[in-house]
Amino acid sequence: MMNCLTSMNFHQLARREKNGQNRIRLLALAHVQDGKNRDDIAASLKVSRSSINNWVRLYRQNGIEGVLNKPRSGRPLMLTNEQQKMLIQYIDDQKAQKIWIKGYEVQNYIRASFNVEFELSYVYRLLKKLNVTLRC
Repeated sequence: MMNCLTSMNFHQLARREKNGQNRIRLLALAHVQDGKNRDDIAASLKVSRSSINNWVRLYRQNGIEGVLNKPRSGRPLMLTNEQQKMLIQYIDDQKAQKIWIKGYEVQNYIRASFNVEFELSYVYRLLKKLNVTLRC
C-alpha cells in the first residue's frame, strides 16, 4: 500500500520548499513514507488525520502536483487599464511639478475620478503593483 510513496524523497523536497503549507504536506508524506502512525503524524504537525489521508490520496492520484498548492493570481485590480494609465499619469504630473503627494491624496483622486473606494493599504499595494512611487 505504501509502495507508490517510496520513489520520492519527501524529506529533501520539504527542506527545499519555501511555502509553509506545502512544506507541512511534504513532511506528512515523508512521515507516512517512513511508516509512522497517521494519528501521531497529525498530532506532531498540528493538522487533522483526514488532511493527511487527503494528501496521501491526492499524491496517489495526481503525483506531487496534486498535493502542492498552486500559485494564485489573486484578486484582479479593480481599475481598468485605462484608469490605471490615468492614475499613473496623474502621479507623474504631480512629480513633474515637484509636488510630493501622499497615499490619501491618491485615494481621494481614485474616489473622485473613478468613483471607486479603496482602503489606504490597498492604494499602496496598487501603486506597488503598478511599480509607481509617490516621491519626486
